[in-house]
Amino acid sequence: MPSDDRIFIERAVRVAIVAAIVVGVGFALLFVLKAALTPLAAAFVLAYLFDPLIDRIEARRMKRGAAILLVLLVIGLGGLVLVAGILPRLVAELAVLAQELPGYLERTLNSLIPRFQSLTGVRVPSNVAELAERIRSGELRLPLEAIRNLLQQTLLFLTGTVSGVIGLLIVPILAYYALADFDRLKARALTLVPPRHRDYVLEKATTVDGLVSGFLRGQLTIALILGVLYAVGFTLIGIDLAIGVGMVAGLMALIPYLGNIVAVIAASLLCVLKFGVDVHLLLVLGWYAVIQSLEGWILTPRIIGHSVGLHPALVIIALLIGADLLGFVGLLVAVPLAAVAKVFLEEALTAYRASGLFREEAGP
Repeated sequence: MPSDDRIFIERAVRVAIVAAIVVGVGFALLFVLKAALTPLAAAFVLAYLFDPLIDRIEARRMKRGAAILLVLLVIGLGGLVLVAGILPRLVAELAVLAQELPGYLERTLNSLIPRFQSLTGVRVPSNVAELAERIRSGELRLPLEAIRNLLQQTLLFLTGTVSGVIGLLIVPILAYYALADFDRLKARALTLVPPRHRDYVLEKATTVDGLVSGFLRGQLTIALILGVLYAVGFTLIGIDLAIGVGMVAGLMALIPYLGNIVAVIAASLLCVLKFGVDVHLLLVLGWYAVIQSLEGWILTPRIIGHSVGLHPALVIIALLIGADLLGFVGLLVAVPLAAVAKVFLEEALTAYRASGLFREEAGP
């Protein structure tokens, strides 16, 4: 083996070992401390998103502390106004749905049960007494294991609510301190890098920042627009809980494709329950198609652009892996880590293609 190839391989092995150790230690720390790090990670995400705005306000001769308080105050007031404007309407929609739901279900079941029985030959109980008798006789078996798991998950969710609320209250305080020291933290982090590598690290950090900031800020903007469009369109069609569906779809739109899937499934189900299979369902599907076209042809190219470089499939895979390994903290750090991995993987591929091991011509 030529000496240049041997040097390249030895260097690649050393870099891979160091990278594996760093990544392993980092994931281990995140896994052990994921509950405690959730508010801190959320605060740093907020600091990362709003630091450019704080810098612009600070450039206009406002002290940084005052600029941070102003931005956090505007965000808080905006959230309160949004909740005050939407919450009463959402509560009213829930009340109407709760009142009408028994009628919707009865009408739907009366339409579907005969078809189901004729297709499958299975007789569905017509009332609660008949259902109880068939369960008692053993003709029907309850999925007891699934019910037990559901109750356990519900209990875990309720017991974690208090800690979640406390963490939510701590996030703005941590975000203030993170924004106050954000520039100094970046400068100190750079001083930890050996001087001979600082230009390289700064270049890669700038590339990662462009990928992450472009995706996060763009996806947040698109999610807000989609949520409003879904809520307005479904309200005009006449679907119950249209605002709630729009809010959930907008929130889920932070994950590519998921918001649109949630919106069309939830709206179609509510539409069938209220109106049955008629022209309203066609309107729901048509509005979904319009928003899909608007997102694909106008919103995503103009807001996120084609230069971000994070493919939606890569984002989805990163979010799934992050959520499975680290829970909510994994969701917060998945996209930045995916961007870092993409940048250094491209760097490794570039180095490999430039090496003699790749470029050497085949022998006779």
